[in-house]
Amino acid sequence: MKHIFGMAKSNLDLKGAKGPKLELDYLRLVYAAKEHKRKGLDSGAFLLVMTPEIANRVETWNKKYDAEGVVNVVTAIMSVSQKEAMSEEKKNNIQGMVAGTTGGTVSGRSDAKVGKEIGESQLRRAIMEEYPEVKEIREESKFPYAVRWDFYGVIHP
Repeated sequence: MKHIFGMAKSNLDLKGAKGPKLELDYLRLVYAAKEHKRKGLDSGAFLLVMTPEIANRVETWNKKYDAEGVVNVVTAIMSVSQKEAMSEEKKNNIQGMVAGTTGGTVSGRSDAKVGKEIGESQLRRAIMEEYPEVKEIREESKFPYAVRWDFYGVIHP
């Protein structure tokens, strides 16, 4: 049986804490894949990011963490309208966070539905293209390592 792990990140840049958070998700994928290999299990790991610049940053971590070929890094392909919707959502998120920290009304401005939909749907598509026989498991209690994967699936021999 082969285990497939995936994470999608909707960041459009790596400013502030976004870089370290992305690196942590990358390391979760590396850990899961390497731990499975250590146990004699087969696996695949995917990380979907939104821009080529972010993908380039992730690729630099391969050497840093001795993880060449461990994580498949996929860059999202977005239409102009999707990019605009993502940018607008990010602006609203910032306004919502500022309002929340200053006691103002957030009013749904910290919603990430657009980024989640674009990222997770493209992650799923990339995995299914590589492994059409994978069966997605959505029950979080069955996720390995108690990580809330954006995609977890198995391939039975």
